[in-house]
Amino acid sequence: MVRLTVEKNQYECIQAGGNGAILPYKSIHSDSKGYQKKTYRSSENDCKQCPLREQCCGKISKFKKLDESIHKPLYDRMHQKLTDNRVYHRRLVKRRSSTVEPVLGTLSNHHNMKRINSRGMAQANKHVLMAALSYNLKKLLKFTRKSPTIIAQSMPSIKGVLFWFEIAVGSVKISRLELC
Repeated sequence: MVRLTVEKNQYECIQAGGNGAILPYKSIHSDSKGYQKKTYRSSENDCKQCPLREQCCGKISKFKKLDESIHKPLYDRMHQKLTDNRVYHRRLVKRRSSTVEPVLGTLSNHHNMKRINSRGMAQANKHVLMAALSYNLKKLLKFTRKSPTIIAQSMPSIKGVLFWFEIAVGSVKISRLELC
């Protein structure tokens, strides 16, 4: 178990029975997905004589290494805000359950997103993009108002005369055609 000391930009081992090793900040690197991480690492000498080394570091590694997101202070601040303010937390959960979760449910149940049957990240990204595109197009078509400009309706002819109505937006026009 380690504790971050913000002023010194390092972690300290606070495990009961441990030797209190210091894990100073080493560098920022990008992981395999492109996310930037901060690296904290203890020296081999600090962890060499620690009785908890195998539990903490593992059997092969001789030092403790921690990677954390460069945005960890923001995550910690949001977590603190959610735990301190229960009303705010409930309001966020309610908003998420009414906006995000129905979309995910629709995508997984109706747009074949339970399982992606393609190889590679590029093909999987295409699959997800097309599912999201079709969802958004359906939603757009549902909420756009369809107002036809002209609706023509014919009436049966009476003694060789054909009447029809043309309904334009805001007006009605009755036309008559003489039949031979």
